Amino acid sequence: MKRCRTAAGLLAAAMFAACAREAEEAPLYQAGECRRVSLIDASAGVEIVGAEDLAFDGATGTLFISAYDRRAVEAAVKRRAPDLPKGGVYAAPFEKLAAAREPLSLRSIVNPEDVAGGLRPHGVSFDGAARRLWVINRAYHMTGGRWRQSVRILAFKDGAVGEGANAPHCAANDLTGVGDRLFISFDHGACDWRAGVEDVFGARSGGVQTEQGSPAFGGVRHANGVAALPDGRLAIAATRDKKLLMLSGGENELGLEKTIPLPGAPDNLSVSADGRIVAAVHPDLLSIGLARKLGIGRSGSRIVRVDPEAGSVALLYDDPKALQFSAASAALEIGDALIAGSALDKGLLLCRREAP
Repeated sequence: MKRCRTAAGLLAAAMFAACAREAEEAPLYQAGECRRVSLIDASAGVEIVGAEDLAFDGATGTLFISAYDRRAVEAAVKRRAPDLPKGGVYAAPFEKLAAAREPLSLRSIVNPEDVAGGLRPHGVSFDGAARRLWVINRAYHMTGGRWRQSVRILAFKDGAVGEGANAPHCAANDLTGVGDRLFISFDHGACDWRAGVEDVFGARSGGVQTEQGSPAFGGVRHANGVAALPDGRLAIAATRDKKLLMLSGGENELGLEKTIPLPGAPDNLSVSADGRIVAAVHPDLLSIGLARKLGIGRSGSRIVRVDPEAGSVALLYDDPKALQFSAASAALEIGDALIAGSALDKGLLLCRREAP
C-alpha cells in the first residue's frame, strides 16, 4: 500500500508541478554570500541530516533545530529493522553557528532514547513568553511485527520534556502558539493509502486544528507550515496551491482573511521581528516529490519574504537547480543573516549580506 501511495503522490506532483524556473528578480542574498554549515550529532558522531524546521529565541540568541533523516527511517520501517534511526532537537548559539568554519558539534537537548517510541522531531515552535519549545514528534512502536507511527506533541521547558495530553491529527505537520492557545496544521485527512488518493484528486483535506483536536480551519490542499503574527493572526502554507493563507478569528474558529500567491510551493514559515513572514518554497513539486519519496536527484531551494499587509513578496534566495543547497524547508532572517534548513539535505545554509 505504501508503494501505491508513493506512486499516487508523485503522479499528483507531476499533474500540478511546473518546471523549475529562474526567478525574474535578483535575490537579496547572492550565492557567493552563502555557505553550508555542517552539523555533527555529538552523541552519535554522525552528520546531521534533515534539519526540517527551525525556531529562534531572540532573548538568548539561540537557534533551535529539529532534525531526523526521514528517508533512512522510512527505509528501516519498510524492512522491519529491529531498531530505527532517531533524530534530535538541537540548540545552538546563533552567532557561534554563524561563525563556524568547521563542522559544529551539537547534542540534542533531550536524549532520543528517553522519548517513548524515539525522538524524530518534525515541526517546531518556540514560545518566548512561556519560555517553552513545542515539537511535533513522530514516534514508532512495533505492533504485530510491523512498525506503526504515532504522532505526539512534546513540550521542552527548563530542561524537562513533557508530552501533550491529546494526540494531534495523524498528519500533523507544524504548530504555533497564539497566547495560551496552540494551533496545529495537518497536511492530509488520512494517513494511509488514502492520502495518496487525496493527492491524485487534489483533495482539500488539510487544515488547522486546536491543541484539543477541534477543527479550526479546513479546505486546504496540503496545509504545511503555520506561524503566528504578533497581532494574533495565523499564516498557513497551502503547499499544493502555492499560496500563503492569512487567517483570523476567535478562540477556536478561524476564517480566511486573504491569500497571497507565492513563486513556489511553501513549506515551513517563520515570522521576523518586524512581523514579515519568511517562507521556504519548493520551486518544482515534481522534483521535491522524486527526491523525497524515491531519493532521485536534488530539489531546488527558494526562500521569500512576505509582507502580510501589502501582500508583496520579495525574493531572498534562489537556487532552483540545487547547486548549493537542496530542498530548503525552513528559513529565518536574523539581523543581516538568512539561515535555512532542509528536510533532505545535510546541515544548514547560512547567508550573510556583504556591506555595501
